[in-house]
Amino acid sequence: MKQTMFWKMLVSIGRFCAKMVSLTGSYFLVEVLAAAVLRPGEWNGLLFGILWSFTLAGIAIVLPRLAGKIFFGITYFFSLIWTLAQIGYCAVFDRMMWLSDIFYAGEGAVFIWDVLASFPPLWWIGGALLLALGVLVLIRFPDSGDKLRYRLPALAISALAVVGLCLAPEYVFLRDLGVWGTRSEYAQSSSYRATYNTMYDAKNVYSICGIYQLTFRDVWKHEIYPLTPAYQRQLQEQTQQLDDYFEKRGDHSDNEMTGIYKDKNVVLVLMESMDDWMITPEDTPTLCRLMGEGIQFANFYTPGFGSARTINSEFCVNTGIYLPTTGEYVFDYVTNEFNQSIAFRAKKNGYSPEVFHYNTPTFYSRGVFEPAMGYNAYNCYEDYTTDKDALYDDCLLFEIPELNDLFFRDGKKLNTIITRSAHLSYTYNEVLSHYALKKYPEYRRKYESQEENCARVKAKLVDDMFRHLLQELEEKGQLENTVIIGVTDHYTYGYKNEEELYAHSGVEHSLLLEKTPCFVWSADGPAITVEKTLNTADFLPTMANLLGFSGQYDYLGQDAFDPNYEGFVIFPNGSWIRDGVVCEIAIGGKTNIVQNESGQEITEDYLKEMAQKANEFIKISNLLLTSDYYRKD
Repeated sequence: MKQTMFWKMLVSIGRFCAKMVSLTGSYFLVEVLAAAVLRPGEWNGLLFGILWSFTLAGIAIVLPRLAGKIFFGITYFFSLIWTLAQIGYCAVFDRMMWLSDIFYAGEGAVFIWDVLASFPPLWWIGGALLLALGVLVLIRFPDSGDKLRYRLPALAISALAVVGLCLAPEYVFLRDLGVWGTRSEYAQSSSYRATYNTMYDAKNVYSICGIYQLTFRDVWKHEIYPLTPAYQRQLQEQTQQLDDYFEKRGDHSDNEMTGIYKDKNVVLVLMESMDDWMITPEDTPTLCRLMGEGIQFANFYTPGFGSARTINSEFCVNTGIYLPTTGEYVFDYVTNEFNQSIAFRAKKNGYSPEVFHYNTPTFYSRGVFEPAMGYNAYNCYEDYTTDKDALYDDCLLFEIPELNDLFFRDGKKLNTIITRSAHLSYTYNEVLSHYALKKYPEYRRKYESQEENCARVKAKLVDDMFRHLLQELEEKGQLENTVIIGVTDHYTYGYKNEEELYAHSGVEHSLLLEKTPCFVWSADGPAITVEKTLNTADFLPTMANLLGFSGQYDYLGQDAFDPNYEGFVIFPNGSWIRDGVVCEIAIGGKTNIVQNESGQEITEDYLKEMAQKANEFIKISNLLLTSDYYRKD
């Protein structure tokens, strides 16, 4: 009898272990797949991953069979699909998403097949195998019945795993104390604890704690905590921090460039994907002329804050604020007051601001957001034509009489054009490339690769738009009284041949790829080159100065012509460029000086100063949005 009881106990233990292993293993393999493809360099994520796997598996076993089956199906397949999305996104953009970034999916959905083609083989193989595993586990889902001998151990394991999840961050933070090596004081803002708590970069947080913990932290910090009274108290404190920041920085003073374009009509062109290497005398003669005859900002960088590159730069150009690095959905701030935007500043100075683009008003919610930023309306080309092929050409703006009349309306005008032509991808069968090659068939074999041919012929279409713009202005007698501003949203990140892209750009590090064209031209304006290192946030205060807009300059960025502004660019992970020094910041505050053109000595004090500046820059940009700072004016 005792022997029979013993064997029954062994069988029971074996069955329980089999149930726990099958469920825990399924969850954990999702974490393993992420680590295998993303190669974070830190393996803390596997610790968090196994703890989460035990937690979720224990809950699934404790629940009645049907409820447990539903729980497993929802949590497992959500985790798998979200992980595959993160891996794929990182393969294209070398960064990771917050859950709120799902709302930006429209940008990539248009090019979904080109995007999928760039995913690594392990994404396809691992994803297919884990999907099959999930289905198999669901079919053969274990039945715990009403037996406490299954549920109590499962509950105990799950509870212990939760305790482990509470302690695991502190275990990781020990590295900040030098347990695994010393760390310089200047890296404090990039410590493991600071990275984990501030969550300014999803990929860095993933490197610390893995995919499950990243997702949990995302939901808590960005969806739940903002609903608490503590969050509202925090907003009041943030406003005071911003007041102190701008008071310490001091007021903007007029300089020799103040108001040189005062009262001129303004055409602001947001040039989609127009990288600096794509502008050549042969392919884009009009742009070369405008840049050579106007103010050219030779070291202008458009760092990719948030997770959507185009709307990040568009938003920053208009408001002086980057997308939030903390994961909130930027459209959550559509009710903010943006009275510091370029459109509102223009209105206060007698201008009529309008936006023109081919895409629908629902894309990026531009139909709502552009008026929120001060524009009279978002004008969609689709509302004026039924010819879909015509939408491939940015010159359509001047070829439709109703749009042309609106563009050249009476009075002082701020016209913002968002181009389309140079958008990814760079293959012959992509719709924009196909259209451009029909117009300029010689580009099919003009250069050495398919991607280069497509990129350069698309750049030629953008140049055509500028050429057409100049012709229209001259014919209507407005050329002498107009200033044309061109600024690119991001480099050609859709260019798949990275070796070729680096060669075209003439750089050796990814941070330097972020340098993009920015210029200001008028028929009677100065022809100068500004070598100061600048970033997208500097655009608005610089233009406000050149146009002589009255009002405050409480912006994240600063006027490029302010002699007291040294110029720099901060990237969302804390890396920076200043004085010819390019510094990459890795997780844990490790620094890599990848370029030092000035040859200056890089001291600990210098690095500490820049780390503090980077941390403050990122924090201030986020606070400007979350506190709705400009509403108080």
